Amino acid sequence: MSKAQHIMLGKGLADLPFGATRDEVSAIFGEPEEVDQIDLGDEESIAWHYWNLGISLNFDESENYQLCTIEVASPEVTLFGKQLIGLKRDEAVAFLDGQNIGASKPETSRGVMYEDVELYLWFNGGELAEIQWGPIETDL
Repeated sequence: MSKAQHIMLGKGLADLPFGATRDEVSAIFGEPEEVDQIDLGDEESIAWHYWNLGISLNFDESENYQLCTIEVASPEVTLFGKQLIGLKRDEAVAFLDGQNIGASKPETSRGVMYEDVELYLWFNGGELAEIQWGPIETDL
């Protein structure tokens, strides 16, 4: 990545907020290297991949195709001031469990989720490979 990026749970990535339009995203990152259209059964999702930045962005039909999920694989991205990509599973979970974001729970054999903050960690070979998060749902 060309500049340091930090994850803002529930809000977005550095200067890229959830709810941004595709035009707003392309003004920040340029055109994506790859675009996928995904049929989720009851709706469509469009994923923009910026492989050189280690970022994928998702725009769901139910959200009027505004930015609703971010996935990062770049080791330069920080969360709570720490670079997490590449950490062993127990190191990453221990660090995040101490950040007052709710309890972690296994999602799959490859993943851990923090449901309270819509944060998902995906591991490959026991090391954190990808961080995924979305806007935090609030009950009104």
